[in-house]
Amino acid sequence: MSSVYFGAKTSLNRFAFLRPNADFIKSVIEYSGTRLVFYLREPLRNGFKILAHKSPDHPRIVYFPIDGSELVHEKMKQWAQMNAANSADLRLKTKITAVFLGLDEEPGSADSPLKDESVDPKEVFQFQNHSGVPLFAVDITDNEELCHDIIGRLKDVEYLANIDDIMNLSLIDSSIFSYGKMYLDWLYRNQYCPGCGSRVIPIFAGSKLQCTNEAKETDSRGNQVFKCPVRKTSVNNVCFPRQDPVVIIALRNSSSTKILLGHNARRKNLDEKFFSCFSGFMEPGETIEGAVEREVWEETGFKLHEKIQIVKSQPWPFPCCLMVGCVGTTDPGVDNEINIHLDKELDVCKWFDIDYVANLVYKRPTDGKIRLPYAGSVAFELIKMVIDDCKSKGRL
Repeated sequence: MSSVYFGAKTSLNRFAFLRPNADFIKSVIEYSGTRLVFYLREPLRNGFKILAHKSPDHPRIVYFPIDGSELVHEKMKQWAQMNAANSADLRLKTKITAVFLGLDEEPGSADSPLKDESVDPKEVFQFQNHSGVPLFAVDITDNEELCHDIIGRLKDVEYLANIDDIMNLSLIDSSIFSYGKMYLDWLYRNQYCPGCGSRVIPIFAGSKLQCTNEAKETDSRGNQVFKCPVRKTSVNNVCFPRQDPVVIIALRNSSSTKILLGHNARRKNLDEKFFSCFSGFMEPGETIEGAVEREVWEETGFKLHEKIQIVKSQPWPFPCCLMVGCVGTTDPGVDNEINIHLDKELDVCKWFDIDYVANLVYKRPTDGKIRLPYAGSVAFELIKMVIDDCKSKGRL
């Protein structure tokens, strides 16, 4: 299955094993062709917006050259020095949060974030046996001086915050947006250690958090260990980025003539026409199939009896989820047994004829009574997949 929708296509090589290498990061910062992607926090939407070239239909992310501003380059050098030293004052003194995203190994190619720019292969960044154009995501919200400097050097740019604009990004740009946004969102929301309450700092070029509490104690074996319950464990689930798995299910009937769609009760006064698939966060100890069975039963009253296929996935940066796309098929003779009164997440749940939804998917004339999720979202792709399969009399 090829990933060809929002947030799921990238040509970047992340080079995760080089993130802890201070010499590598220093070299990346010194390279004049390194590109920076700038974000601002958006309190009203509880998220982030990204700097892009203005366009009503096809906005493009600004990939700012690190040497495009002396102030920007000096600030990134300061960040690199403090990152190498694991400085507890990293965020306080630099007033930025930066994350190394990776190297674009084929700059200028069709799948490159820099496809519209001319990059001389002889001038790309080189480190050991690796080469490419480095990219960083940088949150500059708290650095007013940088914000003014960057905007003052660019024309016809704006920060994209509205989801309608974000969804108009190219497949490659949407992947960069999602990648950087999810890291920066995680770093912003986690500034204090959940084990001891001390301040935490980003290390490994922004890809890991470390508690700054240096206090130690003697364990039962006479060894000196950190007092903080987070720092004393070699592996834990709070020092590395979190991505919450969410199952999302397109549900069809046994004869493949109808698809079940629901309207979320929380959107009752916002968008009465919006109908979509069924979804929910996976819970600890659940398999994907188990989560699908539970969510479908809780929201619709139907029991799938393992008639489930896992077919697609998509990183979804609103806020920070991994959407696990599935298709489910109900038992024969139960189409009229809809029950939305268990968890009451839906206020409307209906079966729709395949032909009717196909007209919506392919933008043919309809009565306009409902609308589907954004094209490019995994919800839309699942609906389209089921429609196409039912029309061709296939079976996923």
